[in-house]
Amino acid sequence: MMEVFLEKPWGNIKAYALNQPCTVKLITVEPEQETSLHYHKLRDDLWIILDEGLEVTIEGETFLPREGEEFMIPAEKRHKIRSLAKRGRVLEIDIGFTSEDDTYRITDLYGRELVEKEETEL
Repeated sequence: MMEVFLEKPWGNIKAYALNQPCTVKLITVEPEQETSLHYHKLRDDLWIILDEGLEVTIEGETFLPREGEEFMIPAEKRHKIRSLAKRGRVLEIDIGFTSEDDTYRITDLYGRELVEKEETEL
């Protein structure tokens, strides 16, 4: 992923997906809820934390990020977001092909379809 940082007299500009196919999403996780633990094969995700009080897990490593922290999640890396007590938001920039068909769930609290065991052994 290309990141460009430009200094300006009034501050700066940080461009995340300069001239690349991407999708930008606002993810909202309700209090004490979580996304599935999942991965994508066809895209990388960049998460920018907008609210504190979230727990981020990437490939088994757990973080308690502050507002403004950023996480780059390469394709095929398992990840999830959990809200600890209040509603939390994450700005997600998907770099590459974005489709719900490219979401492979490992665990899910809501009974949605999971991937087959052999697929989860990345």
